[in-house]
This record gives sequence, structure tokens and C-alpha cells, in this order.
Amino acid sequence: MKPKLLIIYLLLVLVPLALLAGLGVRMAHDEQTMMRQRFREILTDQLREIDATIAGLVAARERDLQQTLELPDFDPSRLRELIRDNPFIRQLFVLDKTGQRLYPPAAGPYTTAERDFLERAGQIWKDQQQFYRNSEGAADHGWYVWFWGNGFNLAYWRRDAAGNIRGAEVERTRLMADIIAALPEAESIGGRITLADSAGNPVYQWGAHTPSPTELPQATLPLATPLNTWHLAYYAPVTGFGQSLRSSLFIGLAGIALALTLLAIYFYRENTRQLREATQRVSFVNQVSHELKTPLTNIRLYAELLEKDLPETNRHVGIIVAESQRLSRLIANVLRFARPRTLHKTAGTVDETVRSVIEDFTPALAAKDIVVNFTGNAPRPVEFDADALEQILGNLLSNVEKYAPGKPVTVTTVQTDRETLITVTDGGPGIPAGQRDDIFKPFYRLSNKLSDGVTGTGIGLTIARDLARQHGGDLVLLPADVGASFQVKLTA
Repeated sequence: MKPKLLIIYLLLVLVPLALLAGLGVRMAHDEQTMMRQRFREILTDQLREIDATIAGLVAARERDLQQTLELPDFDPSRLRELIRDNPFIRQLFVLDKTGQRLYPPAAGPYTTAERDFLERAGQIWKDQQQFYRNSEGAADHGWYVWFWGNGFNLAYWRRDAAGNIRGAEVERTRLMADIIAALPEAESIGGRITLADSAGNPVYQWGAHTPSPTELPQATLPLATPLNTWHLAYYAPVTGFGQSLRSSLFIGLAGIALALTLLAIYFYRENTRQLREATQRVSFVNQVSHELKTPLTNIRLYAELLEKDLPETNRHVGIIVAESQRLSRLIANVLRFARPRTLHKTAGTVDETVRSVIEDFTPALAAKDIVVNFTGNAPRPVEFDADALEQILGNLLSNVEKYAPGKPVTVTTVQTDRETLITVTDGGPGIPAGQRDDIFKPFYRLSNKLSDGVTGTGIGLTIARDLARQHGGDLVLLPADVGASFQVKLTA
């Protein structure tokens, strides 16, 4: 292929491929971004379901506390008994409408639990004015969150008809135990979910995935009030997205590259097909013209000698007959190649046909000092086209005449119940290993130079193999230490 044409076809493949690769990378990036966003949305939805579960649990505890704080009086002994009987309440407190503490009693005496509560609940007494807001629409109950000691503390309060504030500090450990019990099982989590406090420290986490110290969560969600200082975080591996998209992109580009390459090859072959066909036609016409000229010249020459030299009439007539037969075979090959015909099988004996062909070739082969040794083992009548078999053997013996002068040729036949084998072996130079398959291609010759002294059209073996295959058999080149050995197979 010319360098300029090669560059054009490379550009035909590489330029569209580069453009498609750039477009594919961008589309893959956009697709990956969209998939990550969708993945985060799915994870966030799962976190919302968990938050709804926790919020439902807190709402149930709120209803319980609402009912528990329906106190008939504020007797300290009664309140202390209520605290002991309710594992969800850590401590109670009551303020009158002026903000004075009714329980724990302002004057004491205090139990150890009450003394501890007064110490850690100091923030409540500082912020107690929020319980007495009388603006329109102000809440008469709610949650109060404060931080003391080791962190988070939670209390529920309500204001009664007399303006008194009744409150209950929630037992944090029991609340956390109930929340953890309500969370989904680890087997249903594809990654790792962490429930973190206001400082970002994990309170509880579950799931099979173990995130690295530097790994960021794929989705986060703060909990609903009153736990809104806490949040849920979902860690999940997402390495499969990029790999899957890269694999898909690579496969797609490979397919496009293959399609473009095949398209370029198709264009190239179509572009050069007519030129090749024209070249073959010119070569074919030249070869046929030369082949037809030689036998016709010999026929004319020996016909003139026959006129002048009557005593040697028989030998000259033999030459004329041989050359005429040669011309007939050549014309038959040309017609067979140009317009394939249908076989007409009749019952006959293969050995008789082989002998007939050898007899026809004897004068021409004798002129080249070629001796034919025939061993016939196919006497049983079979169905075959005698003319086609004669053309097959004629092409093989014609090649022997051209390429193996002065060497003996052996022709053998073997017959079985299902097939007949005919082997033609010469003692010529043989066929190079690299050309054993090429010799059956149309117009292929070991040498295309007419000056080599060996002429031909390059279609004889092509026609011979085609005729053999029409018989249900084949024509093959057998391995041989010396010369060339061809075997014709005909099915019975």
C-alpha cells in the first residue's frame, strides 16, 4: 500500500476514534457523577427511614411522659416512688408559676440522686424563663436539651393549667438502648452506618463495611428534634462505579475501532478491486494468447512438414494430434473458468478413463522424455463425469509436461466401497512449502514470467479442484520428498 493511502486510511480510523473517545470519556464522567448522586440519594433515603424510626420511638416516649406527668400533687415521697417505678425517668423536677422549685424541695433534705441532679441541671434553672413564655402561640410542652459532664442530657416538660412546670429528665442509657434495639439489622446494610453525637463521636455503628480513617461518608443526615445535635452517617464503597464505566467505555471504543478498521479495509479493498481485476484480465488475455499461439504454430509447422515428408507421416500426424488435444484442453479450461458447467454423471470405469488420458498425452510426454507408470486398481464401474475427470487429469499431466521434463511420472488408482483415489506423482522440482495453498488460487503461478520457458494461465489447478469437489471429493497436494504428488478423490 502506498504511504499516502496508508495515512489516509489511518486518519479515517484514528480521527473518528479520538473524537468518540473524548466524547465517551466526558459522557462516562457525567454518567459517573449522576450515578454517585443517585447513590447518595438512595443512601440518604435509607438514613431518613432510620431517622423516622428513631423519631417514632421518641414520640412514643413523649406520649408516655405526657401521661406520667399528670401528677395529682407534688409530694416528694410520691415523686420519689414514681422515679423508682419508671426506668425511663432518671429524675423529676417541678417549678411553680413564679419559678420557685417545688421539687426537689428548695429547703431539702435531698437524696443522693436529687443532689446529683441539682448539680448537673444547673443550666435548667438558668434557662427556666423559657418555660413561662406567654406570647401567643407559645408551646406549653416540649423537650429541653443541655450539656453537662460527659455530654448530652435530655428532659421533657409541660405546663399545667395552674402555670406550674412539670419536667422529667430522661434516662439516657435506657433511651439509647431502646434506639439501638429499633435500628435495622447489620445484615440489611450494604456499608457502614454510624450514629454520632454532637461532637462527632460514634455512639453506635453497624454494617459489614469498615471505612478507612480518611474515608468520608457518602451521605449524612441530622436526627429530628430533640436529637437534632446528633446525626447519621453512611459509609459505602463506590469503587465499582469507575471500573464498570471504564470497562464499558473500553469495550465500546474497541468495538468502534474494530468497526472503523473493517470499514477502512472494506473501502481499501473496494478501491483496489477493479484495478486488480483489470490487471488479472490483462494478464489472463496475454497468457491465453501466448498459450494458443504455441500449439497453433506447431500444428501449422508439422502440417507443412507432413506435406513435404510423406514417409514420416505417422510421427508428424501424432504431433499434430497431440498439439490439437493440447489446444482443446486449453480452450476447455478457459470455457470452464468463464462459464462453469453442470456435471453429467454416467456409469463408467475410472481405470479406462485414466488409460485413455495417458494415451492421449503419451506423444507430448515422450517428446519431453517423460515415462508414465500406471497402476490401475479401480476396475469397478461407478458414477462420474468422464469428461470432467479427463479435464482434471489433463491439467495434472500438462503440469508434469511443463515442470518435470525427463523425469518419470507415476499414476495410481485405488478404489473402496465409498470412494476412488487417483494419485499423480512426478519427479520434478516440487512446490515450495509456502506456496502449497496458493497454487489452487485462480491465476496464481509459481512464475509469471513468460521468458521462464514455462507458460500457463494459472487456472488449471483451480478448475481441477472445482471439478473434483463437484464430484463430492477434492484435489489435494500430498507431502512428497521429491517432486509433486496430487491426489484426486471421487466419491462412489
